[in-house]
Amino acid sequence: MMQKRNKETYIKVVPPLFSEEQESGKELKDWIEKQEETVADHRFSAGLVEQINRPYLTIKNCVFRQQIFIECKLESAQIWDVRFENCDLSNVSFSGSSFHRVEFVSCKLLGTNFSETTLNNVSFTDCNSHYMNLSVSKLSNVRFTSCDFRSASINETRLNAVAFEDCLLIEADLSQTKLRGIDLRTCRLEGIRINVPDLKGAIVQTSQALELLPLLGVVIDD
Repeated sequence: MMQKRNKETYIKVVPPLFSEEQESGKELKDWIEKQEETVADHRFSAGLVEQINRPYLTIKNCVFRQQIFIECKLESAQIWDVRFENCDLSNVSFSGSSFHRVEFVSCKLLGTNFSETTLNNVSFTDCNSHYMNLSVSKLSNVRFTSCDFRSASINETRLNAVAFEDCLLIEADLSQTKLRGIDLRTCRLEGIRINVPDLKGAIVQTSQALELLPLLGVVIDD
């Protein structure tokens, strides 16, 4: 059951700022084939995007709905004011990219590579994020709601004003990620991998604290 949020732990995330100039009709590959450096002001619906490898692309003021990405690399991209809704971005590599005012809603992010990215005012809602890679990234004003991070990599990640709400962090790797001020009370933490010093200041429930005791070398024997 969702815990009532404390005023101190509420994180405000600014949503995408869309203009009224969005058009539709093109496919993403049309922009790529024309070697456009910027994809802007467009709505993409119910399409298949295959084998795109385009570094340093800029995507702004766009909405992607029901798009399936297969074997794609969009590394070192600039992604601003964008919404991904009901998209399959499994195994897509966004490594080294920058996201600003971006929403992921009901997306499949199985093994998606967000390593070494910068996320600012980004929200993830109801996403399957098994094996997702967020390692060595910088997150500021980011909210994860009802996301499944089983076996995800969130290690060596800098968290500033980040919220995890009703998330599954089962067997996720958060080693060398400092959790001071991070509220984990509504999350499941079984098998989480983390260094003991990095737990200092994290907000957890009593039952979760008992689950974390083995990390301290404590053996509970009733």
